[in-house]
Amino acid sequence: MSEKTFNPYVGLRPFRDDENLLFFGRDEQTLELLQRLHSNRFSAVVGSSGSGKSSLIRAGLIPALKGGFLVENSSHWMIAIMKPGQNPMFNLAKTILHQIDPTIENSEITSFITQIKKEGVSAVLNVLEPLRKNKNANFFLLVDQFEELFRFSLKQRDVSYRTEAIDFVNTILKLSEQTRIPLYVVLTMRSDFIGDCAQFFGLPEALNRSQYLVPRLNRLNLKKVIEGPAKLYGGNFNPALTSRLVNDLGEVKDELPLVQHALMRIWEYENNVDKNGELDLNDYKQIGGIENALSTHADEALKELKSDELPLAKALFQALTTIDENGRKTRRPARLSDLKELTGASKEKLQHVINTFIKNNRSFLVVDKIGDSNDELIDISHESLIRHWKTLNAWVDEESEAAIQYIRLCDAYIANKENRKDLLSGREFEIAHEWYKKFRPNKLWASRYNDNFEEGMKYLSDSAKVYNKKKRNERRVKRVKKGSLYTVIALAFFGLFSYFLLKPSIDQMDWNTAKSKNNVAGFATYLESHPKGEYAEIAQNFLDSINLQEAWQVAKTANTVKGYQKYLNLAAIEKDSLNNILQFSRFAKDTATARSTIETLKAKIANSNLDENAWNTAKIKNNLASYLGYIKNDSILGTHNDDAHKKIKEIGKSGFLYCGRAANNKIPDPVFHILYRKDSEFTRNDIPKINDIVQATKNRYIYNDLAVNHKSGYSTKTGNIYLIKSVSLQANAVFVEIVYDR
Repeated sequence: MSEKTFNPYVGLRPFRDDENLLFFGRDEQTLELLQRLHSNRFSAVVGSSGSGKSSLIRAGLIPALKGGFLVENSSHWMIAIMKPGQNPMFNLAKTILHQIDPTIENSEITSFITQIKKEGVSAVLNVLEPLRKNKNANFFLLVDQFEELFRFSLKQRDVSYRTEAIDFVNTILKLSEQTRIPLYVVLTMRSDFIGDCAQFFGLPEALNRSQYLVPRLNRLNLKKVIEGPAKLYGGNFNPALTSRLVNDLGEVKDELPLVQHALMRIWEYENNVDKNGELDLNDYKQIGGIENALSTHADEALKELKSDELPLAKALFQALTTIDENGRKTRRPARLSDLKELTGASKEKLQHVINTFIKNNRSFLVVDKIGDSNDELIDISHESLIRHWKTLNAWVDEESEAAIQYIRLCDAYIANKENRKDLLSGREFEIAHEWYKKFRPNKLWASRYNDNFEEGMKYLSDSAKVYNKKKRNERRVKRVKKGSLYTVIALAFFGLFSYFLLKPSIDQMDWNTAKSKNNVAGFATYLESHPKGEYAEIAQNFLDSINLQEAWQVAKTANTVKGYQKYLNLAAIEKDSLNNILQFSRFAKDTATARSTIETLKAKIANSNLDENAWNTAKIKNNLASYLGYIKNDSILGTHNDDAHKKIKEIGKSGFLYCGRAANNKIPDPVFHILYRKDSEFTRNDIPKINDIVQATKNRYIYNDLAVNHKSGYSTKTGNIYLIKSVSLQANAVFVEIVYDR
């Protein structure tokens, strides 16, 4: 194997026009494109994501043009390459003028745009014509990733953006139609966006005249793609590896970027680690194979980040991806300034995270200048990263779920505003509140989905006030009912007592009696007789602390780390209401005991390796039940809970089903019984929450979507346990998304 460190495989990024020597397997397609351009100066190269459209033009067609294959009397070409981005007219003008003068100022580019809008394509031809006369030049314009224009024109609320998109399409079409100079226009576009072209007049007709659908490579051409670059640089390719790669490629999407990335990683592993002189199956296995190489490589970048940078990386990639109205997971380029505001991170911190995903041949992100601004556009290099990086896939799903919850909240606000809906209550409020606490949305993030952020947050806040007040009243009524019998007896006693004895006041006597009993019934009786009495606040504080006492008894009975932690969580909430010195003293003592006991139990668990043993057992079994069992095991620390959730999502499959009808925050005839809920109490037939572990009580079909129209081919089995991934409440019908065994 050559000792050169140069890697002949480009990875995720497209080939450049100076890499034609490394570009194998597309000779026939290059010739077909040349024939299209010979008969028509406009051509649209379309294909699925990962079919190699950009590389075919850059490393196939453009070198052929420079070689004189299209115009016999001139091999001198001015090649302009651009993407529509967030400022298509500026990018077009800049691309053209930079071919003439790379140092041209932004002010001159802006002036050129004004001229184009005033004079049309004549303004462009007036600039290019002198080059034609003086240098006998031909002109080629590549509009790469043309589908960006649809995002630019449709997702912006300002009508001027759509107007600019129309101007851009008209300009490139008329440039290809004019006859003053030989100017050829080629655009690349994902095939699933062809229908979007209908919004621009003349574009569908142009596509019909000259459209080239990029074909898939046959086995012979794939072999050239795989082995050719290595052989140029002294690489020895094992035939078994070639066969394995060709076979594996037939089972995945995004075959070309995936194979280029895998080959890049194989080359690096062989030259830097294995060094046995041959690219072989062992190298392929070590990089994770075609399905996992990309995900493993991206996870390596994550591991290089500091702990405080991991949430930033998650927020960054969630901002750069979206799920469109057709369910497609796509790129969503974002300005660096917007990412800075969205994440609250410094520019330097953001750039460090971004560079981590670019350096060392990773090329997972790309950075481009934006028009005439000092800002930068950050984008994912290829959508194959979204589909094949498992961590990012989970982040995208989480982002999508958060967006759905936010849109539901805004819809509820609108309905409330139009007097079609009351404030949120019951389980509907709890779901919205849980989403808010977990996701903590801000206005910039929300603006990508709905403009009613401030109004929606106020609606949620108003709902919270009513919900919390109702809950307090329900607890008070429940406690008062418990002591109703004692109340009658106490009132009779106090009536006789006050009759026979001179008393300082009935209020004082009732309070003395309540204090002597020091129980729920006594203080509830006092509050019923004196709701605004002198000691009403102290009595109420006592009653509010009862839950804390009950939680303490439960914790002591369970005697587990998780049990005491549940108590401490409740204690933190109830602390402010403990104004009574006796109750606060008891609270302080129990809290200190809980913390001390937790440390003792943790030490015991650590010394006995209970946690690691439980985790290793779960990994050995490596099934849904084993990982769910680990999570709900109260006898261990649960230090691998996040790893368990990750494993569950890797080996499990998601699906939807109808769970039952809600009544008073419960499901009378549930499909599932709740077995485990983190950090809060529950009864078996409560409405499930996200991340609950549940046990099926009935066999039910599982569906692929929330509309429960398409069966997955699987069903729940009575007695099996599942993880709740999401909960949707439609009127009083409860639908859940579960993770189940494939």
